[in-house]
Amino acid sequence: MWKNNTTDSDRSPLSRRRFVRAVGATGITAGIAGCGGQQATQAATQTQGGGDASATGTESTATAVEVDSESLSLIQELAYVTNQTLPVLPLQEKLAQSFQTTDSWDVPPKDSPKIQTYWPTDWLPRYGEWTATDGSSDERLTLAQWAVPKDSQYNTWNAKNFAEPRRTLFDRFMNYNLKTQEYSGYLVSDWELNGDTLSMTVREGQTWHDGTPVTATDVVNQIKLDIYNGGSLGRFVAPDDEGAVADRVTAVDERTAELTLATRVNEDILLAYLQPKYLVAHEETYGEFVTRLDEAGSADERSAVLGELTGLAVPEPVGSGPFEFENADTQRTLVSKFEEHPDAGNINFPEVEYLYKPSNQSRWNSLINEETDGSATLFVPSNKLNQLPDSVQTSLIPRHWGMGLVFNHEEEPVSDPRVRKALAHVINREAVATNSGAGTNSKIAVTYPTGLTSEFSGQVEGTWLDGVTDQFQTYGRGASQTEKAASLLEEAGYQKQGGTWGKDGQPLRIPIKGPSGFSDWVAGAQTAVSQLDQFGIEAEPVMKDNSAYWGQDYVNGNFVVGLQGWASYDNSHPYFHYKFMYDSSDSGYWNVPSELDAPVLHDQVRDGETVAPGSLVSKLSTASE
Repeated sequence: MWKNNTTDSDRSPLSRRRFVRAVGATGITAGIAGCGGQQATQAATQTQGGGDASATGTESTATAVEVDSESLSLIQELAYVTNQTLPVLPLQEKLAQSFQTTDSWDVPPKDSPKIQTYWPTDWLPRYGEWTATDGSSDERLTLAQWAVPKDSQYNTWNAKNFAEPRRTLFDRFMNYNLKTQEYSGYLVSDWELNGDTLSMTVREGQTWHDGTPVTATDVVNQIKLDIYNGGSLGRFVAPDDEGAVADRVTAVDERTAELTLATRVNEDILLAYLQPKYLVAHEETYGEFVTRLDEAGSADERSAVLGELTGLAVPEPVGSGPFEFENADTQRTLVSKFEEHPDAGNINFPEVEYLYKPSNQSRWNSLINEETDGSATLFVPSNKLNQLPDSVQTSLIPRHWGMGLVFNHEEEPVSDPRVRKALAHVINREAVATNSGAGTNSKIAVTYPTGLTSEFSGQVEGTWLDGVTDQFQTYGRGASQTEKAASLLEEAGYQKQGGTWGKDGQPLRIPIKGPSGFSDWVAGAQTAVSQLDQFGIEAEPVMKDNSAYWGQDYVNGNFVVGLQGWASYDNSHPYFHYKFMYDSSDSGYWNVPSELDAPVLHDQVRDGETVAPGSLVSKLSTASE
């Protein structure tokens, strides 16, 4: 069985066509604000049976997404399991702010479809849509990076400090427009799924920075290493036998790579796993790992090779993108234009530098002081937005995720679903969204904690929960439902004495860990903590350095309650969100049980209250098209 590992490929965006066609045409544009882009809105809505008077929604009415009945039943069942057990507590959904300066740079308008790409700093320069203006003295595009530049490295299979310059150093397989939710070819210029075979064509003229041509073998090596390292394509290519990967991921000729699938898979889901891959697998650096993994005779042998691969740091990469690595020190990484890249002619500036900016605050100041020329995504509160120069434009990009509380299911007290539900009843999600949004209209409270996104476009009620919303709890979207919370805690054996909830002489404590550099998340967590404290739960925010939180506490499950995005960002299709919750390395960090007990919504989907959500996720990946 494949390891539950969430890589870029696991959190990649869903494509076009049937499931999301209507969203691209109607749902995404329905929230357009006067300043361009989307805007979160809070409008009262009528509630039904399981809801409550505090539920609100969006002002827009979206056209329903086309979805077959088999898929919809599975989606609704997974939503119901999530709503009834709360393995995570979704708090808000977000639109990402993206920034481009216009004084020395020609960029598309903020409401242009060209901005709605995965991501602007990746793609606009490649297509000649982010260029230096005529007569500009600024010949270097300046961006930001989180990790210390000299400590950064560019081995995608080593999760530590895989830094932002990867965006220009390596090419993605395909492009993806977040607004239209359509793919277009790039390094993989064309593809065709014919039965159980996916053929991919490598773009002509692609060249590594050492001058060697990019071939189908390089694409094959990238896919193989991702699969061997636990990437989710493995479950479709070689679900039961890692030794079969070598025979099922092959190069037919210099420019044609093929995947032979072992099981049926929805094409949109398959492409979504391929699209965001960067071509990193340069033969001289990674070829030996591919050979050793292909030839390994046991899982133990593969594990040993993977240990070497994931421990390898590559500080000076041979890239495949339009810029090549020059140098890095404590404050910046410098890359220069690679003239042999097919898109080099579209780029009229010779260098990009990435400055070390490890917090939101430092990035705000860099934009305000015109030190940087833009940001792919960055949360900037309204008081800081007002300080931006007139030359900085703000665009809003749909993300299909947002901040949530993740529970360590092996830690008391949140191992008890009654405690998780009580917390949900206490926390006023509208207040969390408002405070973390800080006047930017980029956050909206989740109405139904189900793991479903598209709150902005009305698709949660309009499509995914159509006909069954009265079966779902809101847990109080805009108000603390203290009586319901108290009843659940009393059922779980807690009593309130002297204004504090406790059991066996010990107070009920809820420490919430998170990354200190994510200022909007910090504000949201502080709001939730205040509400819990007021109710009588001893809650506290425990904000850690970004690298310490993500690299140590989070991945080692060293938390009771943690901050994390509650969905698989940039994906519109529910499959990816439920896979993230129930079948990924992240769900392993939360110790989510493989089986949960929850009431049945659709008896044609399951016939008992004990359910393995991962099996429903697997069925959804191959549901009827």
